[in-house]
Amino acid sequence: MIEVSDLNPESETTIIIPTLNEEKNIKNMISRLTSLYPDISVVVADDGSKDKTGEIVTKFHAENQRIRLLDRSEAEVKGLTISLIDALEITETRYFLVIDSDFQHPPEKIGEGIKLFGEGNQLVIGTRSSVEGWSFKRKVISWGATTLGKISLFLRRRKRPKDIMSGFFGGETEYVGSLISDHPKTVSPRGYKLLFDVLKVLPKDTRIGEFYYEFQTRSAGESKIGMKHILVYFRSLF
Repeated sequence: MIEVSDLNPESETTIIIPTLNEEKNIKNMISRLTSLYPDISVVVADDGSKDKTGEIVTKFHAENQRIRLLDRSEAEVKGLTISLIDALEITETRYFLVIDSDFQHPPEKIGEGIKLFGEGNQLVIGTRSSVEGWSFKRKVISWGATTLGKISLFLRRRKRPKDIMSGFFGGETEYVGSLISDHPKTVSPRGYKLLFDVLKVLPKDTRIGEFYYEFQTRSAGESKIGMKHILVYFRSLF
């Protein structure tokens, strides 16, 4: 049996980047990731971009086979959660980490997540220590969603880490993948917050590591969050 300490967690980690029309960000993000972590693998799960996102990733792949494009333009079901689930299914490394392409999740913090993998954690979560540029309305919505989510987890008798709504998270690929496949009704492909859905079915003995980061303003492009996403999340509470 291979022990965690015998592995290079960086070479055993895939960064999953969900995208939709992110040509203004994806080149800089991939360049930054490969500069910081030369042994890392990358899967860009593109949900049918109409811009040059896919073309840019394909060019990176031609030079580095560890960078791959998952083209979901013909997928019947679209959305953030199903994009991540599909990316997990083609991930070949022991660990994965999800990060946005717009630099709201600082790539420099990935190293802290990788270190937590090396310490034996099965799930790692980037916890927002502060949020930059949010309106009062968005802060209230986020607070309400987090509060209701923690109540839902409490009633399910599940663990309640500090940032249950984080989009900056990862885990052991096989472990998290099995949780998703074993609970198709709870972890819905049409969901919006995959981490929260995973927490709803997470065994109590799961080792969770947390690292902290400052949630940044988007580098470029527009946020994809809308009322539809909020409604999908609230339905997932029950």
